[in-house]
Amino acid sequence: MSNHETIGNHIYLSAVDRDEKGRRRAYRVAGNPDTSRRFEAAGIVTPTDIADVEAVVIMEEVLGLARPEYTLRQACRVVPMDTLTHKIDVYTKLSASEKVEPLEEPEIQKHGRTRVSFDLWKNVVHVAAEDAAQKRSAHNDLALQIEDAAKALAYSENSQIATIMEAATNTSAGSDWGTITDGRSANSPFADIMTAINTIRGTNGFKPDMVLAHPYVWMDFFGNDFVKGQLKGEVMPNLDQMFTLPGMPGMKGLSDWALTNTQALVLDSKNAVVLGDGPTSAEKYRNAPAGFDAYIVRQWLEPKIVQQDAIYELTAVHA
Repeated sequence: MSNHETIGNHIYLSAVDRDEKGRRRAYRVAGNPDTSRRFEAAGIVTPTDIADVEAVVIMEEVLGLARPEYTLRQACRVVPMDTLTHKIDVYTKLSASEKVEPLEEPEIQKHGRTRVSFDLWKNVVHVAAEDAAQKRSAHNDLALQIEDAAKALAYSENSQIATIMEAATNTSAGSDWGTITDGRSANSPFADIMTAINTIRGTNGFKPDMVLAHPYVWMDFFGNDFVKGQLKGEVMPNLDQMFTLPGMPGMKGLSDWALTNTQALVLDSKNAVVLGDGPTSAEKYRNAPAGFDAYIVRQWLEPKIVQQDAIYELTAVHA
């Protein structure tokens, strides 16, 4: 007999199927998604399914607590996926025939198309509360562990997105934005960022709208004399949230500790990176011989650069 006595069914939140209020629907799982590579819904979880609802509440609580920490997905095009393997088509832009003369037949053009495959990976948090600890503790141990689980899921996603983005092939060395010469900033961040924008927009035809960087890089940016002149009357932004980039209309800034602290990324957030956002599942079980209650929350995802021409990496902008 297994030590793990499962209470209730294995349930999951769909990434695609939502109710009239836009909330993910919860289903019981039929089959093992790790082996079948897909989820097979056995039925919608209803309020009468007490054990299932408890697992759903725990899962939604974990995801709700984690949501403010999911920073870097704001710089991705998020594509919901309920199957663990998925394909999307990425198209190249068309070029217009210019200054066509009367009776001249324009050249026929078509989209180039690349099919990008996703094979979602799994991030897991496993929390447990031992019987004696639950009886003796003045605090809700399981609730505290759920809060930590939320942070762990968010950290994993941000770290994985950062790793993928920093594999961009368009890259060049910038200048150290923190360098001081004769009491003044020696290098302009705007010059480096415009190099990236010019390549993404002028050469490749995409529309960059975001700069991503580690907090150390932003510290140099906002302390730079070339930037300070753009900050008259401006309130210093909260680096934990997306903010408007001073001196660069239409550009947003985003900060995350998962990014490498010596570089900045400039990108078109609608085209450069796709985050395959899979389903999230949860199980509650009791280990009777060991004497603890536990939950396992699994989250499937995969970030991928789908347009290398829409992202540019600036290295050496912070020493």
